[in-house]
Amino acid sequence: MLQATGYKLQADMPFDFGHNVFESMRAYRGRVFCLEEHLARLAESAKSLQIKISCSHEELRQKILKELEASGLKDAYIRLSIDSQGKISIIIRPPRTYPKLFFKKGVKVIAVPTSKNSISSLFPQAKTVNFLNGIMAKIEARGYFEAILLNQQGFITEGTVSNIFMVKEKIIITPPLYLGVLPGITRKRVLELAKKLDIEVKETPFSRHELYNADEAFLTNTSLEIMPVAYIDGRKIGTGCLGKVTKLLHKKFRQGIFTHAPVPQGGTVRDSAHGLCPRGFTT
Repeated sequence: MLQATGYKLQADMPFDFGHNVFESMRAYRGRVFCLEEHLARLAESAKSLQIKISCSHEELRQKILKELEASGLKDAYIRLSIDSQGKISIIIRPPRTYPKLFFKKGVKVIAVPTSKNSISSLFPQAKTVNFLNGIMAKIEARGYFEAILLNQQGFITEGTVSNIFMVKEKIIITPPLYLGVLPGITRKRVLELAKKLDIEVKETPFSRHELYNADEAFLTNTSLEIMPVAYIDGRKIGTGCLGKVTKLLHKKFRQGIFTHAPVPQGGTVRDSAHGLCPRGFTT
């Protein structure tokens, strides 16, 4: 029930009108990828939304690892959410898989009429359950792998659940965070990899026209890792399949997974990252 108390409207209900933060994570062979980065982003999101987390960073970390161990899953999707009252919820389930053909041939995406929320009205850097904007975009993109949102000025921002990159003349280009882009964990990892590989990167706005004429394009997120884009709005990107730069980045990403998914304290896992290929993925 809703009760008006003075000038405050209090919610006594199991939902919070989007006032809820979360993180989606991925475990590989019992090891959580970029766990510290996810927890740091969660803390920043909670601070912006004035949500008090009811335990310390280390306690939250241990809760996740304990739940993962109890699930019996080695490869897993982990969703950690905290509501407006600080209540913690952890969901562990098998990871979503995608056809191997997607990683070889690429996927089809579409730029939709729904535009990205203005950075003056919401905090795009905060990962919240306020997803109506994305739901509308998904409805408009039925039949396509992902919906790509533009901002009010017509620049590409991101997908509903992914960051987007293009490659032009061997230069990797991705929208800058100031356009209202979520600072994706996998996005950050790709930028780090490019630097190590001496591949030039530009974080700069670009239009649909520029994306149509790219040599390659790809999406990133926790579940997708690095997914090649073959077509956008019916236009073929480059050769219309997996490009050389995208292929190299995904290969190096997979090889470095365990560098960013350390063995839990007291753990004994000694897997090698080389040759690692969970269900539904291909290098």
